Amino acid sequence: MENKNLFAEIVIINGAVLTVNSRDEVAEAVAIRDGKILAVGTNAEIRAYEGPETRRIDAGGKTVMPGFVDAHIHFGMYGLLDHGIIDINYPAAKSIEEIKDLIRADAAKKKPGEWIKLQGYDHNKLAEGRHPTKEDLDEAAPNNPVQCTRCCAHMAVYNTKALEIFGITGPDRFAPGEVVVNEDGSIHGLLKETAHMDSSTKVEFSSDELLDGLTNANRIMLSLGITTAHDAGAYGGVYNAAMQNACESGAVQVRLYPMVFDMFGKASNKRLIRDFIKTGIHTGCGSRHFKIGPTKIMLDGSSSGPSCAVIEGYSHDPGNHGIQVWEQAEADEIVLEAHKAGFQVTAHAVGDQAVTIMVNAIEKALVQYPRENHRHRIEHCGLTNPELIARIAKLGIIPISNPSFITINGRDYNRYYGDRVDYLFALRSYLDAGIITAIGSDSPVTHPNPMNSLYGALNRKDRKNGDSVGEMQKVDVPQIIRMFTYNGAYASFEENIKGSLEPGKLADIVVLSEDLLTYPAEDVQSVEVLYTLVDGKVVYTRS
Repeated sequence: MENKNLFAEIVIINGAVLTVNSRDEVAEAVAIRDGKILAVGTNAEIRAYEGPETRRIDAGGKTVMPGFVDAHIHFGMYGLLDHGIIDINYPAAKSIEEIKDLIRADAAKKKPGEWIKLQGYDHNKLAEGRHPTKEDLDEAAPNNPVQCTRCCAHMAVYNTKALEIFGITGPDRFAPGEVVVNEDGSIHGLLKETAHMDSSTKVEFSSDELLDGLTNANRIMLSLGITTAHDAGAYGGVYNAAMQNACESGAVQVRLYPMVFDMFGKASNKRLIRDFIKTGIHTGCGSRHFKIGPTKIMLDGSSSGPSCAVIEGYSHDPGNHGIQVWEQAEADEIVLEAHKAGFQVTAHAVGDQAVTIMVNAIEKALVQYPRENHRHRIEHCGLTNPELIARIAKLGIIPISNPSFITINGRDYNRYYGDRVDYLFALRSYLDAGIITAIGSDSPVTHPNPMNSLYGALNRKDRKNGDSVGEMQKVDVPQIIRMFTYNGAYASFEENIKGSLEPGKLADIVVLSEDLLTYPAEDVQSVEVLYTLVDGKVVYTRS
């Protein structure tokens, strides 16, 4: 190699390089220059690109792969944990008493009237086996409004001060079940779906808090090998502006693909989408670091609540069919408007009833306004069945799956859904049907570590107790890695520039602590990231 202009800036050698190319080839080494992949091949071939200033990274036989694409994550919301929001994910808080202690400590630092915000409890895992109540929160912070959000973010408990701010004195303004009441008719404090999300508009975040959350999220994601995040929405315009500014300034190196969605309920969601449509801007506008994604609507609740909309009642509660937030006609209307305007469209749809609504809406939009390569999505697409899978395949819909949910909620899923877990986050069935599916953590609902998703996809077991959950849906390492890299890039129309290690593509690369092809699947959660590169620059090194 005589021409120094062809020397690599970085070479990674002695790796098990998962190229994720069309043949799933495994190479030994990668050369990087000008933010892109210069060459992939054997150690000898790549050493030919070394010059006097080339940095060499020895992978020591461990996995080298494209950066993870988390195709459904609330990026900034996760970053706010312990940076404006108190983290009460299990085991940070194991009981309501521990939650109250955390509230008391925060109240001691705040002025009366300032918000106390918590995120992450799961009533199924708390020692008391129940949701906190407004009385619990009142006892800990009588002079501050408190928002105590469940891990799914579809419901939260509020104290009396907060309910007074919202003007909620009873269940009348919302759909049945959204404002939980006690047997004596008093308000419990638990608000679900639209009642919770409408109320969230009054929970305040400063621009400094949002920026701090975004930079914190960026640091954590890079340490986990996540180089692209499809942000699934949060706090509206001020949050979107903070995201774009952070990307443009370089404060956030993770590439962001935000959805047109906020957490403030159905009416706000409709206004936001229609306002975007009026601008003429649509999916794909932006840069390689910040690009507008799909419009998103929220059709139902959560899988672990459980509150998702199901065709048949829950196995443990047959009369309960969950919460359906949008009617079919409403979904048809907004999906058609966004599709016609050139947007990729998606919906939060977990239960099979909600998935059916979104499949119907996409099908109707495509009949009226046919479009090739639309790549419409369904976020979560949790419970399906053979008929739904066939329709999804025919329409070219991309399900965004969450196998990490199996890892943490498996036993509850078996109890809630019975045999239906055989088609819960149905990765193997998607593969067999020729469906391209991508992977999301839905963090902060789960921890964003991709190894949690790999564990769920490879083992289909509850990590805590070992319960099996729909084992027929297991996939292998190359398959889940493709879903988590190339397919994630495909879901944002970017597979030509990232998602695989091929010459000319962006050098977003991760070096792991083990060889995933030989490492035991049951131990995959112990795998760590050694290096993360974005644009060919090392942005994380494990110390």
